[in-house]
Amino acid sequence: MRLEGKTAWMAGVGTGMGRAAAVLFAQEGANVVITARGRGDLEETASRVRAAGGSVTVAPGDLAIRSEAARVADEIYSARGRIDIAYCAAGGSFEPDRSFDDVDEAFWASALSNTLNSIYNVAQCCRPIMKAQGGGSIVAVAASFSVRQEGNPAYGAAKGGVIGFARNLARELYPDNIRVNVIGAGLFRAPIGDGAIAPAPASLARTGHPEDIAYAAAYLASDEASWVTGQALSVDGGVDVGARGIWEHER
Repeated sequence: MRLEGKTAWMAGVGTGMGRAAAVLFAQEGANVVITARGRGDLEETASRVRAAGGSVTVAPGDLAIRSEAARVADEIYSARGRIDIAYCAAGGSFEPDRSFDDVDEAFWASALSNTLNSIYNVAQCCRPIMKAQGGGSIVAVAASFSVRQEGNPAYGAAKGGVIGFARNLARELYPDNIRVNVIGAGLFRAPIGDGAIAPAPASLARTGHPEDIAYAAAYLASDEASWVTGQALSVDGGVDVGARGIWEHER
């Protein structure tokens, strides 16, 4: 299995693509620790992981708050003695119908805090642990260019910030053998299939499936990508290169 024996701290995995990633990582042998603000969603994700025969620990917390992130990281380290993978898909606030006039200070602050503060805090907490153990992999989930443009300005700023942060951090953490990569997610409207995670239909002419992001993340987290860092991988069915319209299969 591709992630056999690795400890993976996975944030923002309460629903959708994050849930698919958590199940797949466990299928691939990782000891998964899942974090999100809503315990109900976490428990549902955990039940999916266990049903697939995986190992999972539920660790609720708001990772946009440094003390919460530090607490969870300490709990993982105390229990496992290492953190090999940090996957962060925290965010939200896409809301494509929200105009700039409707982006008030509260919405702006919430969008940036939930998205950027979460990956910042996770990286800060993981860095000393990964450095001491000889390396690790950080995988952040942002949004493709087209999705950033389609969302409201706060969303675009937050997701664009994740890409800039990840690429800069990759350079900074290179001496520690810590890889940092980011996925630019396209639009996803398909639900997660029942049972174990499996590849989505082999066709570009469809909407995104949560499994598409899960497999991309598993690659970047695995030793298969041991020479890959500072990269932004768009998983969007060809929208960013102009192959089709962004909403062609999503309305």
